[in-house]
Amino acid sequence: SYLSRGEYSYDDRYYFSASFRRDGSSKLGPDTRWGNFYSVSGAWRLDQEGFLEQVPAISNLRLRASYGVNGTLPSTNYGWRSLTAYGISYLEQAGGGISTIADANLTWETNYTTNIGLDFGLYDERVYGSIEYFNRDSKDLLQSVPISRVTGFSSTLKNVGEINNRGLELSIGGDIVRSNSFRWGVNVNASMISSEVTRLYRAEGEEEG
Repeated sequence: SYLSRGEYSYDDRYYFSASFRRDGSSKLGPDTRWGNFYSVSGAWRLDQEGFLEQVPAISNLRLRASYGVNGTLPSTNYGWRSLTAYGISYLEQAGGGISTIADANLTWETNYTTNIGLDFGLYDERVYGSIEYFNRDSKDLLQSVPISRVTGFSSTLKNVGEINNRGLELSIGGDIVRSNSFRWGVNVNASMISSEVTRLYRAEGEEEG
């Protein structure tokens, strides 16, 4: 892996960060084993702006957003190459044969994630919370797909699936009692999630649904 990250802030109001990594793994073939993944994010401290400095009830108000891509490897170590097994016998004679069907194009699963959120605090953080929207597109998902039994196998691993997950997360909390030596608070969280399979394997001749 090769890793890098940069961060920048300006006037305690604006924050930016970015990261990039390049990963390679022998779980994938020579032509597909390297993947490039990155993320960018930013935040804006609205409570530090002049038009909100005169609102004493607001102790924290931050708008943030991020976008990133990451990858997941196949669980199998040798899905991209054919293997031979020697636990086979024929007419009581020891023998060997192909034990897996290879896919030289097997590659990373990739996830593309967007987050937009608003964090707030009121009355010196006695009331606080956040609202966040997220969208995640997962592509090239690994799925065991059926193949002709003429090959001697019933299925093989391929990158064929896509899923979209999106939703809203809410969090709000507050201090009921707060002193120098004791703090008692409550916090409530709620999530709304929609998940949709947008693409699956289809054999030749089948129509897209």
